[in-house]
Amino acid sequence: MNTPLRVSKGYRNQVKYAILFPAFFFAFILIYQPFSFKEWFDVGGKSWTFHLLMLSSIMAGVLALTRLVFSSLYKYIPFKWWHYVVWCLGEVLTVSLFFALYMSLFYLKSGGMPYFSALSYCFRMGVMTMIYPYLIAILLRIIDNKSKDIETAGREPEEGLVKFYDEHKRLKLTIDPSAILFVGADANYIKIHYLESDRVKVYQLRNSMKSFEADALRHGLVRCHRSFYVNPRHIKVLSRGKDGIIYTEFTRDGLERIPVSKQYYNQLADML
Repeated sequence: MNTPLRVSKGYRNQVKYAILFPAFFFAFILIYQPFSFKEWFDVGGKSWTFHLLMLSSIMAGVLALTRLVFSSLYKYIPFKWWHYVVWCLGEVLTVSLFFALYMSLFYLKSGGMPYFSALSYCFRMGVMTMIYPYLIAILLRIIDNKSKDIETAGREPEEGLVKFYDEHKRLKLTIDPSAILFVGADANYIKIHYLESDRVKVYQLRNSMKSFEADALRHGLVRCHRSFYVNPRHIKVLSRGKDGIIYTEFTRDGLERIPVSKQYYNQLADML
């Protein structure tokens, strides 16, 4: 039950919720007209279908924003299934707050309506209407996660590749060890400098150098400094700078020089 809930990555994949959920809300209300919707919103010279369209548009706007926040937080927070349920309830509440604002403002033209009276109605309508698509979405995600777990369990482990995980044990990058130039620490992050299609790329993830130590040794990377692991395959020579510090010079031009601590110098020099 403590396994993180995997969801579709990226904001583009989350936009579908801002489209499908309002569409379901619109169709559900239009067909069944629950909660005396027609009587509540057939006011002010506008038809109840006009108000339904406006409410659906409000929902689409709110979900577009909340899913943007969600896709950003998901990169750093391992969402468990109950976290996701709480998030969905929070979305319903947020949508209800804006529904109530629209409803109370519109009713100003017809004698007014207290905001919290409108909120009570809108929250009840939101929960009882949106519970169906949310439950379906959550169940489909759980089933998809289980299917991926079964599929992953049946695969042969890729022993030859270096796997980089974030602090929540989520796999973020898989790469051939020969492509790695060096790995450096930057506060609470590590930065992997590597080659892809003969171009130098950098990937940053939140984790510690200590967590990477075992994988680094297993794949031939060598520690040259408390903040750096280097790949000896890509080092041309070790040279002493004007400041007296020994640095690595890579076979590829344009790369920054990496300092080499005295305690690691002999081990690295013997490998070159």
